[in-house]
Amino acid sequence: MNTMDKEKLLQKFKNYIVNELGYTPITYNGYRKAINNYLDWLFSNSIPAKKVSLNQTYDFLAYRRLKGDVNRTIKTYKTAITHFNQAIGMSSNPALLVHLAKSERKTPTQLLEEEFLDAIYRDTNANTLVQKRDRCILGMMLFLALERKDLAMLQVEYLQLDDARLYVPATKTTNERYINLSPKQILHLSQYLYDVRPRLEQQYKISTNRLFFSCGESTGLDGALARLIKRLKRKFHYVKDFKQFKQ
Repeated sequence: MNTMDKEKLLQKFKNYIVNELGYTPITYNGYRKAINNYLDWLFSNSIPAKKVSLNQTYDFLAYRRLKGDVNRTIKTYKTAITHFNQAIGMSSNPALLVHLAKSERKTPTQLLEEEFLDAIYRDTNANTLVQKRDRCILGMMLFLALERKDLAMLQVEYLQLDDARLYVPATKTTNERYINLSPKQILHLSQYLYDVRPRLEQQYKISTNRLFFSCGESTGLDGALARLIKRLKRKFHYVKDFKQFKQ
């Protein structure tokens, strides 16, 4: 890696942080220092940036600890490297696995933090009508922390796009409630409600008032959710089950 290659990678990183994620230049400058040190270490160890493994990522963080970096600084390195790997288009991001493997949170399901939930939603393919429906279901779990039983109860009229909120009826264990929608999901929900959902009803000859419905033989969402989690596990190796999405 020569100086020119390094500058190109740093420019990709800047475009991703500032233009795609919308972070401030001050935040970028803090991450840039970390990535600059990271790239120097890769160069000194003859490791291509796009081919870094999980173990090599651990090696770098161990190297930083030996240089005296405290836990807070190590966490900044992990976050910066996670963003950097996304910026250069790595198909599998080892820094995400570092976060989970070394999580200080002692929970049985290894809850994912907000930045990883955002990455799942942003990077999940939604090309077909069914995939666009699945993205909306995914958003309900990622941003609103809805569970399977909540999703199955939702009716079309419960989605109040004008007020940017969703009505969720009471269950045996929860009271009825209104939840504000995330700005990240409103456009996709609008497209689903007014375009995708009617086309799915027509294509699969279904007439229902449910907000989300299966396009297979199953009347519930079990089949659709089973296929969705299988697809997510293939694309995001740190996803184990839907319980990780609770915030």
